Amino acid sequence: MYRIDSMYEPMVEALLSARSESRADRWMACAAFWLGRQQIYNVPDYWLALAAKITSGLDAADKDAILDQLSNKEAALVSATGDWPEMPSSLQAVVVGWSPEPIPVDLYAYAAIKRYAVETGGVVIDGMRVMTDRQSQSLITGAYNYVQANPEVTVKFKTAAGFVELTAAQMTAIANAVGAHVQASFAAEGEVDKQIIAGTITTTTEIDAFAWPANTAA
Repeated sequence: MYRIDSMYEPMVEALLSARSESRADRWMACAAFWLGRQQIYNVPDYWLALAAKITSGLDAADKDAILDQLSNKEAALVSATGDWPEMPSSLQAVVVGWSPEPIPVDLYAYAAIKRYAVETGGVVIDGMRVMTDRQSQSLITGAYNYVQANPEVTVKFKTAAGFVELTAAQMTAIANAVGAHVQASFAAEGEVDKQIIAGTITTTTEIDAFAWPANTAA
């Protein structure tokens, strides 16, 4: 990022950004001539050639207003302008340093985070909100094993809304629904990884838009 106490760095960035959009405005010509006269970044010839090219494309009133302020040498550049000048490599290196390329996102790690959020986000079973964080999964598994060994008992079970009393059949249904939800979450992550490898998923937005399992169950 350029320094906030520098006048010419944001000027350079704004000028080059406008140039990349193929714009040719009076302010651009003025800025480029100033940069050339000040020999900013030791590339005065580039700035003056850029200023001359911009000036040559202005309407008559703006062009004349600038020509009136130029030296004979600068005015001659406007008259002899040709193609857009090529940016010197030294200047390119400086500008790139202001806005470095963003660090690539690890799509596989992002998919794993997304899966974990879906997996542990809870599930609604017959209108009852059941927590599916890792601790709740363990408790559900323990309760399921208990009722399998003791099918005549009822169990106290804590949902997101509070305690309920469940029969062995109800506890089994919950355990199966939670297990299915967890497996579906991992299966979805596996499919996302395949599509990342295939190149059909290339962004985090596409990962979010994938058909992840809903937090509801029959």
